[in-house]
Amino acid sequence: MNHFTFSALLTSITTFLLGFFVLFRGRWEKRLYQTFALYCFSISLWSFCVTKFTPNFQDPTALWGKFLHLGAILIPAFFVHFVLEFLGERNKKILIVTYLLATVFLIFNFFTNLFIKGTVNKPAYSYPNPTGVYPLYFIFFVLCVIYGLYKLFIASLVTSGIKRNQIRYLLWSSVLGYLGGLKNFMILIDLEVFPIYPYGTYAIPFYTMVVVYAIVTYRLMDINVAITKGTVFAVVYAFVLGIPVGVGFWGKPYISDRLGPNWWLVPVGMAILLASLGPTIYGFIRRRTEAALFKQRQKYQENLIALSTQMTLTKDLRSLLVYIIRNVTREIGISHARIYLLDKKIDEYVREVRYGKERRVQFFGDSIPKSAPLLQMLLRNRDIGPLLREEVIGYFETNEPGHIKEVERQLRSMGAAILLPAFIGDELVAFLVLGSKRSKEIYTPDDLGMFKILAGQAALAIENAQFYQELKESQATVLQAAKLSSIGELATGFAHQIDNPLGIISLGCQLCGRELAEDLVGENLTEKGKRVILKVQERLGKIVDTTHKAADLVQRIRGYAKPADKDFEPVELNSVIEDALNLAQYQISQGGFSVVKDIPEELPKIRGIGVHLEQAFLNMIINACEAMAGKKGELRISAGLGEDDPCRVRVNLTDNGCGISKENLKKLFSLFFTTKGPSGTGVGLSMAYRIVKDHGGDIDVESTVGEGTKFNIYLPIWKEKR
Repeated sequence: MNHFTFSALLTSITTFLLGFFVLFRGRWEKRLYQTFALYCFSISLWSFCVTKFTPNFQDPTALWGKFLHLGAILIPAFFVHFVLEFLGERNKKILIVTYLLATVFLIFNFFTNLFIKGTVNKPAYSYPNPTGVYPLYFIFFVLCVIYGLYKLFIASLVTSGIKRNQIRYLLWSSVLGYLGGLKNFMILIDLEVFPIYPYGTYAIPFYTMVVVYAIVTYRLMDINVAITKGTVFAVVYAFVLGIPVGVGFWGKPYISDRLGPNWWLVPVGMAILLASLGPTIYGFIRRRTEAALFKQRQKYQENLIALSTQMTLTKDLRSLLVYIIRNVTREIGISHARIYLLDKKIDEYVREVRYGKERRVQFFGDSIPKSAPLLQMLLRNRDIGPLLREEVIGYFETNEPGHIKEVERQLRSMGAAILLPAFIGDELVAFLVLGSKRSKEIYTPDDLGMFKILAGQAALAIENAQFYQELKESQATVLQAAKLSSIGELATGFAHQIDNPLGIISLGCQLCGRELAEDLVGENLTEKGKRVILKVQERLGKIVDTTHKAADLVQRIRGYAKPADKDFEPVELNSVIEDALNLAQYQISQGGFSVVKDIPEELPKIRGIGVHLEQAFLNMIINACEAMAGKKGELRISAGLGEDDPCRVRVNLTDNGCGISKENLKKLFSLFFTTKGPSGTGVGLSMAYRIVKDHGGDIDVESTVGEGTKFNIYLPIWKEKR
């Protein structure tokens, strides 16, 4: 078996197997994979038929030649179709013309003698004898190949990332493959040039394997790295193998004169020596070459490794996240990035920091539910590490096609080129979204390996920072509890000392206003005098209002710190709500708000302390009135048995006020937190929350900015002791 036959057989076997591999590796419904498989099968058929043209082959009917050209005619048609599918173009006119011409040539091939006629014999092989319209087919073949290569070349200039790298693999491997296949046309015109003959067809199976690698593999080696390594390997081993061959070919006469029939020991010994040194020489030159060509890449990888160790020293969570995203984006040169952090209170991943230009239309917004298919996929693939956008889409195409459009929109809205999950055990504590590189280079396997280490370090650093933050909050809570304890101890004396002066001030102002009006009622006052009296009375009234507010604040603080002074008892909820509404009547009437109350008479009594519950509801009602200020407000109060727990009563207080932002909802019940500026104290809702919790109940809030707020309070039903 000569090189001509062996290379054709190798091509036939490899392309046939690769065609089936692509079909089963891909999806049967994907036209790209189907087209490429047909492309491989046509090359396989052509190559198999070539093996039949052994020396002195005689075939009067040229049957094998006709089947050979069945594959050869379909190769350029399938190549154009495959390239257009690969680039996502659907040029129907080009495809119709291409397949129509291929059909015409197939008719000439099988049903006339105007395509091939008999065979031509050579010492090493035979081949079909071209005739008639064959030159037109040759032109058709060349034009299809040039068109496909041109489309790939243009696409390689305008795309970026992995797609660009795939196109470059396909482009240059196609050039290599068709140069190797050109040998067969050169045979037909009786032109044989070394080195294309007889080794050219070995390039074809190599070409098909590279194409498969480019299509079905997402974690591609950068083609620049591949070319560099391949060039170094070729040069080194050409040197290693070329010297012994050269010595044996040109030095044989000289060596044989001195060593006689054992002259072959010299080239063989040199081959053994150089072969043993080859890997060492190759490794040395490769490292030096890569160090020179990829110096910048190695530098940022080293800097990111240093970043991994530095992260653990940052204790403040916000500063840590900013530090991570700034350094990663700066070192690698990323266009944009985001970090999403798990918020266990709402069971969502919240975007904490971002870098780069924000997309105007976001599918996610600022948070992502933990139940989102994309996050569930990250949780199921926690051992893989960083995931490229193409890998994520490929996963959903294969395993969860129902979510593919949703996930594609999500990735597009985030501008994600790579997702970098950070796990602690089985918990996804955070994930980074990285955009593409500004240099348009792809993320290499070295990048992905380094990102995996970085993600592990980031997860640990985030956990440490969260623990440190929780510790600080715990310390602040303990400190605040100590303050409240001190306030509780001083509350009685504090209230007494403050209430008396406030009462004197209030009473004095009221008496001054009354006496001022009575003493001057009979006087003939000018208009100016009357205006002065009215202004004085108005200012005295403001002083009285202010003293009342100050006294109320003292009572609230004392009530917040004061422990319950009696046991729980059965309480009528309707009575508590009515008392709270009566106490808030001033705020309700001043604002002109309407109150809708829906509390069933047959509602069971609740377990509690009436005066404390009255204080809790009063605080929430006043808060609702303040939220509805300036608009036609309506306060709705309803109650009923709990839907999930019939042993509790549910109370809903709903207003149509200004609403509360999602960010402030988390801090709504924190002591001294207020959104009302200097006029707010931050005590009322915190006290209401504590009272409800002390009664064994729960309270939560639903709110939409600009639409209103709804408080849901759950209190236990009174049960008689037996």
